[in-house]
Amino acid sequence: MKKEELFEALGEINEEHVKNARMDKVPRKTARWRCGIAAATAVIVLTVALGIPFLKDRMQGPKEQAHTQGGFTVNAEYPEPTAPQVSADQFYETDAHWEWWEAYRKLTEASSEMQKGLSGYYTSLMQQMLVSEDENTVCSPLNIYIAFAMLAEVSDGTTQQQILDMLGASDITKLRDQVHALWLGNYVDTPVLKSLLANSLWLDQSTAYNEDTLKTLAQYYYASSFSGVPGSEEMDEDLRQWTDENTGNLLTEYTKNMHIEADTVMEILSTIYYKAAWTDIFYANNTAQETFHGVKGDTTVDMMHRTDMMGVFRTDAFTAVNLNLSDSGSMIFYLPNDGYDVNSLAGDPTVLDAIKFDDNENWSYPLVNLAVPKFSVSAKTDLRETMIGLGVIDALDPTTADFTPLTTDRDNLYVSKAEHAALVEIDEDGVTGAAYTEMAIAEGAALPDEEIDFIVDRPFMFLVTGRDGSVLFSGIVRNIE
Repeated sequence: MKKEELFEALGEINEEHVKNARMDKVPRKTARWRCGIAAATAVIVLTVALGIPFLKDRMQGPKEQAHTQGGFTVNAEYPEPTAPQVSADQFYETDAHWEWWEAYRKLTEASSEMQKGLSGYYTSLMQQMLVSEDENTVCSPLNIYIAFAMLAEVSDGTTQQQILDMLGASDITKLRDQVHALWLGNYVDTPVLKSLLANSLWLDQSTAYNEDTLKTLAQYYYASSFSGVPGSEEMDEDLRQWTDENTGNLLTEYTKNMHIEADTVMEILSTIYYKAAWTDIFYANNTAQETFHGVKGDTTVDMMHRTDMMGVFRTDAFTAVNLNLSDSGSMIFYLPNDGYDVNSLAGDPTVLDAIKFDDNENWSYPLVNLAVPKFSVSAKTDLRETMIGLGVIDALDPTTADFTPLTTDRDNLYVSKAEHAALVEIDEDGVTGAAYTEMAIAEGAALPDEEIDFIVDRPFMFLVTGRDGSVLFSGIVRNIE
């Protein structure tokens, strides 16, 4: 077909039909797994500092998440995998795929209802975490959301309210139901799509915990409880291995440094492992070395190419192109328009409109000559500044933090450390990503009964002693020149 004939044929295509086909995302009966793999992983670690124990008989993998805490077992039950014995190609050609799709579509419809309420959270978080002068930035908003929701479950009072406000939830009950729907809408284990979420609680066996809180976390957040001895290398290794197993060993660069302090009370670990295929492939022989004009200068990169009709979303600030993933969502690429800086997109709420597919005015479906660089981007961020920026302040202060729903055995608990690390790579096969968030809840010093001022602004005496208590020097200072 000549180029002129191609464009004439494309001109006869009804754009509304193309849009509807994209929105329905009905899976095809043709095998798509060979088209490539997109894999992403995210980990959230909330370290509740004060003494965590070691798990001797640790369960393996997301299907076996149980442990006994002081004789009390909390066991989260995970969905069984779909058609585990068949290949991706075979699964696409069977009725099992269509049966699974109908059931999963209902779950995603329920989860989709929650997304409008998350828009403020997504925009606020990305504005806090993605803006930079010249460094790459990356984070996992859904994984962070689940982690902070679990933190809300073990807090109370204004500490909890600030977390609820950050997450856009009116109360803890609604947040609970929302996370449960999000979990079910994003948990998939088929030969074609892997989107595996796993949560666990790591407890100090010498500390008494609120069992109702642990049961709630198991029921709504699929978080099983583990317990053991605080602070040992054996416990650290056990935790690292659990994390690696539930993230496809994609985060070993970071998990090798995971450490639970001896004064840890509880650690919450939340993981996401994601693996999906591009709906339409990038052929390796179309990849060529080209120039990427970065903030720090030009570099030569491997640029992947594909020409196809694609969904394009345009605003005054940016242009976005949508790439579909089989049985899953999309990867969307945003380019700022002339006169706009890429940092401005992080806080632009219309960025999320490119996910909704309900804005006919901004969408079009032209033939796109797409060029996307293969890349790997990673970053590590101190989340405490992000928490403050999002209004979660009380949790950082031992005089105001309230973690009594977790335990009343310890006083003055507060978040002493909060870090998030993430990595994303793309190539012809797809997307690979990993992230984790680590938060330490430590016990602050007891508040004194008395407060005084001690201002050395008049004659004073001093002593200097040795380690054994010997007075090495003594004197009185009456004048200072």
